[in-house]
Amino acid sequence: MTDNQPTIYRADWVLPVAGPFVAGGAVAVAGERIAAVGDAAEVAAAYPGAQVVDLGRAIVMPGFVNCHSHLEYTLFRGILDDAQFGDWILQLVDFKASLTPEEYALSARLGAAESVASGITTVADTCYGGTSMAPAAEAGLRGRLYLEVFGIDDTRIDETLAATERRLDEARAAAPPTFDVGLMPHAPYTVSSRLFQTLAAFSRERGISMASHVAESKDELTYVRSGSGKFAHDFREKLGWERMLVQPYGVSPIKYLQQWGVFDADFLAVHCTQATLDDVHILRAKGTPIVHCPKSNAKLGCGIAPLPDLLRLGVTVGLGTDSPAASNIMDMFDEMRTMLLLHRATERDASVLDAETCVRLATLGGAEALGMAAEVGSLEPGKLADLIAVDISSSHFAPVENPYSALVFGANQDDVFLTVVGGRPVYRDGEHPGLDVELLRAEALVARLRLQERSRQGLVRVGSVESGWWQTGGALEEATA
Repeated sequence: MTDNQPTIYRADWVLPVAGPFVAGGAVAVAGERIAAVGDAAEVAAAYPGAQVVDLGRAIVMPGFVNCHSHLEYTLFRGILDDAQFGDWILQLVDFKASLTPEEYALSARLGAAESVASGITTVADTCYGGTSMAPAAEAGLRGRLYLEVFGIDDTRIDETLAATERRLDEARAAAPPTFDVGLMPHAPYTVSSRLFQTLAAFSRERGISMASHVAESKDELTYVRSGSGKFAHDFREKLGWERMLVQPYGVSPIKYLQQWGVFDADFLAVHCTQATLDDVHILRAKGTPIVHCPKSNAKLGCGIAPLPDLLRLGVTVGLGTDSPAASNIMDMFDEMRTMLLLHRATERDASVLDAETCVRLATLGGAEALGMAAEVGSLEPGKLADLIAVDISSSHFAPVENPYSALVFGANQDDVFLTVVGGRPVYRDGEHPGLDVELLRAEALVARLRLQERSRQGLVRVGSVESGWWQTGGALEEATA
């Protein structure tokens, strides 16, 4: 492709998402942006002499927008597959504390490579130290890094805020052009109400996006409402917080955060499985988008977010895979399919959610939730050229009459054979330009074996000298990040 001539990607189907699908369509890409979308013959006629890449029996669509992930948890895939959420997070704290910074970076690289290969082009990733941002950008992803914040000791708010501001400035200085940085107070059971208020005011003053795990589980609901349960006892004891009083608030986590002035359009509420209809009205009134993580929430026994109510009332909704420690694979097709089937089964109504809506939530809906819809999430002239091609030549796709249905009911991440980000192919036919994925997998296997050996030797525990995390007064928060 030259600077003056676009590349035209032609396929049996083109799904702009922002408009009707096109049979026998094409997308013209000039530089890093989309020049045209439409009928293949018309697009080719508009750009004579352009290079035409015929993708054949394929669906070309926007790259997926993964609104919530933890790329650095990829090494924990399959390690806690049958634990209830409360037990899962207690054990995850121990495993997290045992990895070295180098192992976290390796884990993030593996997760980023998997994301690109599965058709994800934009990611909202969450981590404590910013470890995942450079690996994500190197793999070709764009998006936002949410820096996690922890703290329930109100006597240390000034210290926590100063440390957060320092981490934020360092992350923003190191951010590649394709990433911005936000803050993520971890959850209502790991962040005090005063710290939530302080971070919300700080973020608005600095123009920083915020997110939090909100109303994710019954354990969280019990903790906020009555000050009891696993998070009030086992979890706090593990982290050395048992000396601090737990105050029951008698309300849902969403009402709890509302009263501290946390919600607005720049706050991303992740999970919301315990949201009531009243809670949904609060989110709508505040213009707060939510992230639906159906597989993670189902696997951990957390519940199902009230998606039909959210959509009916006009709340902006994006889709997220969560971490491989929770959902195992970064497969947005699997998330869409799980979402559709769960809600149809729960509502006992096949009309409650359709395939087209699922694809929209996984692309443009996610872009809207992140405030990035002007640039990504759909195939429109002028937007960034973030697109993927999905192979539909296999027998389980034949015949294809509705490409949305083909994607949601039949496709998976292995059907993606081309990922383009900003006009640049970052994955094609199993190859990652500039990435040695086989070496990455081999290194990850060795790191996982080291983790298992530490576990067998009893070295996997918060505060252990061997873990390398327990070194400063603020290390408790880092160990839980």
